This record gives sequence, C-alpha cells and structure tokens, in this order.
Amino acid sequence: MLAAVALATLPAAALAQSGGSSAYIDDRLAQITRSIADLRSRADQLQKQNQQLQQQLDKMKASYESRLERLEKGGGARTPTPNTGQSRR
Repeated sequence: MLAAVALATLPAAALAQSGGSSAYIDDRLAQITRSIADLRSRADQLQKQNQQLQQQLDKMKASYESRLERLEKGGGARTPTPNTGQSRR
C-alpha cells in the first residue's frame, strides 16, 4: 500500500531522470515512511494536548458554575472592610 502511495507521488520527470532505479524508489519510500511516522507522532502529541486543555476547561467551567451558584444564593459575596487610612493606636 505504501509502495503504491510512494509511486503515485513520484513526479514523472524525477522517475525518468533516475532511470526508474529501485534505489530512488526505495529512498523515496523511506522518506515517505518517516514523514508518516513523524505526522502520527505529532497527531498523538496534539491529541494529548487537546485532552489536557479539555480537562482544564471542564475544571474551570465547574469552578465558575459553583461560584456563580454561590453568588446567586447570596453566600459568596463578601464585602471588604473599608480602609479609612486611619491607623489604630
């Protein structure tokens, strides 16, 4: 299957220049195989990163929903003590 992909991607001029040598085809197939492996690795990394970001987003969403619920019930709002600038003695 990969050999078919490799042959399909070979430009006709390059194949004619190389004389149709199997060494060129083998080298090209090795390059394509490495590229596929690199792309799979990168896709795996991005999938893992996406899962981590989704988990962070879910945690943030739960936190915000909890905070909003407390505010709506009136239990989460604290009034700060005003600072009058006077020091105690």
